[in-house]
Amino acid sequence: MARTFLGRPLYGVSAYAYGGLLIDSGPPPTDRQLVEWCRAHPEVRRVVLTHHHEDHVGGAAALREELGLPVHAPASAVPILAEGLRMPLYRRVIWSTPRRFRAEPLGDWIEGEGCRLWVIPTPGHAATHVCLFDEERRWLFSGDLYVHEKVRYLRRIEDAREHIASLRRVLALEPELLLCDHAGILEHAPERLERKIRFWEDLAGKARELRDQGCSVDDIALRLLGRDGFISWASFGDFSHRNLIESLLAE
Repeated sequence: MARTFLGRPLYGVSAYAYGGLLIDSGPPPTDRQLVEWCRAHPEVRRVVLTHHHEDHVGGAAALREELGLPVHAPASAVPILAEGLRMPLYRRVIWSTPRRFRAEPLGDWIEGEGCRLWVIPTPGHAATHVCLFDEERRWLFSGDLYVHEKVRYLRRIEDAREHIASLRRVLALEPELLLCDHAGILEHAPERLERKIRFWEDLAGKARELRDQGCSVDDIALRLLGRDGFISWASFGDFSHRNLIESLLAE
């Protein structure tokens, strides 16, 4: 699902129907299509959200209001979703702003048809972020925890060190299949998670060496990651190489 510009998707995101659950709900501009899809698939009976970001919760209000589907979200996300998201301009342009809605707080696990998903707190990308793990099948619904093994940009409010700890937490579960909202369905989950951890930790080690030589954060980001692209300019620096380096260097 994605908002389009001149017929082209700006940035796609997936939701997963699994065991009567719809895991995440895409961005607001695709809520109509998602409602119609769920109307044609009545086996979907509940919505489960991995975190509060607009590209994951955008269809939840419509699904709740029009189809009567209960929505479950991490406990820390519930008041945010009820109050409504406050978003910078560039994110409103890409995704648009979700409507407010009421969600039920997730506990330690949630039951689906023929499955039980454990709720694993995985902050870093967002303080509210959780992953959902089917221990029997060893499937990990990872939300935005993975995305790509060589992520080079970070938003100001993200915490790379906390993110690495979350990656290690799910790696210890020994998942076999990674179901990522942006990268799709990926086999060889442990190897992918390990490579992502290694990339950031190697980057952190090189950044510390340059800092000890007297380089500034801006110089380190430029030397290790190159010049920022369009997204950094469009987000007024909210999404940048510098943010990643600064976060990796934080004690």
